Amino acid sequence: MTEDLKLTVVELNKLLETDYNLITFDSLSPESLLQVLVDVFHAFGALDKLDVREADPEETNALVMEALRKVQYRPAEDIDDPGAFRRGMVRGEKRLIHPILWWMFEHRERVKKAAYLARFLIPLDLPPEALAMPELGSLWAQYQETMNGFKEAHRAYEQSVHEGTQTRELRNDISAIETEIENVKKRIERTQGRLDKVPQQELLLEAANALRIEKERQKELLQQIDEQRQDLSRASLVHDRLQKELHNAKLSVQGATPRNLMDGLVEETQVLEFMVQQKLPQELQQRQSEVQTLQEVIDEPNITRADLQELQQRIDELTRDIQRMVEGRMADHSTQSDTLGPFRQQAAMVARNKEAAAEQLDQTTKELREVERQLQDRQRQLQDTVGEVILRGEELKQFVSTLRAKSNVYKQQRAELAAVKAEVSDLTQTLENLKSQDPSLSGALSQLAADEDGTVPGANEGSASRAESPTGGGARGMTELARLVDGLQRAVGAARERVTPLSQQLRPLRERVIELKDEMDSKKQ
Repeated sequence: MTEDLKLTVVELNKLLETDYNLITFDSLSPESLLQVLVDVFHAFGALDKLDVREADPEETNALVMEALRKVQYRPAEDIDDPGAFRRGMVRGEKRLIHPILWWMFEHRERVKKAAYLARFLIPLDLPPEALAMPELGSLWAQYQETMNGFKEAHRAYEQSVHEGTQTRELRNDISAIETEIENVKKRIERTQGRLDKVPQQELLLEAANALRIEKERQKELLQQIDEQRQDLSRASLVHDRLQKELHNAKLSVQGATPRNLMDGLVEETQVLEFMVQQKLPQELQQRQSEVQTLQEVIDEPNITRADLQELQQRIDELTRDIQRMVEGRMADHSTQSDTLGPFRQQAAMVARNKEAAAEQLDQTTKELREVERQLQDRQRQLQDTVGEVILRGEELKQFVSTLRAKSNVYKQQRAELAAVKAEVSDLTQTLENLKSQDPSLSGALSQLAADEDGTVPGANEGSASRAESPTGGGARGMTELARLVDGLQRAVGAARERVTPLSQQLRPLRERVIELKDEMDSKKQ
């Protein structure tokens, strides 16, 4: 509420060139606040200039209501009494004027447009007697035609403005596209100039195109492999679930015998027979009696106070008759010994218990159906959201244990890989330091690589000559160190090749763990 009032004060100062703040604006008198509202209407073009202090309050209220109608303002939902709203506007209440000002500043363009159109589209208020005159009738028809023409002209203007905005946007897009085309052409020319200097560029271009095609094909194949793996995983989960359901069904059937099944069917048949023969006919008869009673009430004429008094007298008479009959029956039973009384009470008790059990069975059956329907809806929603079979019970425990074992293996191999990488980094740094200290080390390493490849002739002679030099011992030490580093690099490469398929296998498992965590959080909520 304070933010809305602050926005109203800021916009009001801009519009009317005043210097209100929150305190001064909130402490305005009702008459001054109503004058501010009238000035705002005048600034938006919905009302002529008016002095509230000199004008008649009823006339001012009528003009303000007309201005509100022009700008299409609707009061809040909690204000449902138009009379109270009019009286509050006459008194200049803040709870009514502050929301109007905030709404007008919040929808400034809409209010301006509505006030402008209201000047030409709200018809004049003429009495029917005036319209019956021929001259005024023809003028009224011309007025209606002019109003319709203004509507068409304004609609065409709005459409032209919209089309102009779209045209400017299209021109800007076209200019941006042309600039981008020029930049692309320049880049193509520069690239073409660099390609002209490269020998055998046609072969290189063909090789690059073939490489790009093969990479796209490899990407598609990898995607197909992932999809097939996911399908295989889903199919295996469905197979496991069906196997478990089959196992449960077999377990449930193991202890069943024809006698047990027959007894269960007989019991269910007796319950249904009782529901059909006794419970449902009683309910149907009760509903029919209620319908008949309601129909009789509808057919009866309107009941007056005299009718009510007569009915009350009849009720009192019947009540007294019933009481006399009950007293007489009790006197008869007290004088005569009723041997069947306990049996009647037991029979009535059994009937009441039977009806209560039937009602409870009916209610429980309805609740069971409702719960089953909700369960099916939840399962369908979960299936649509997750898109795969949800693990439950033993399957989930087994999957979590397998995932935990694979996660431990992954952590162990990741630790080994980190150790190997750290060792490689240390050895590489050591080799760089040795190269910086002995410049001849680089040549020795390159010569050693050439000797191992067998591509440099006369390598043995060069190595022998270097061995005879004064620095021969240092060169041999560097050679051994280079061989050690090369061996370590090969070991690291082999370890990386062993770890790569394991990391690829763990990627979908990590994704599955994240999904299960999200599902667990949602189920906890």
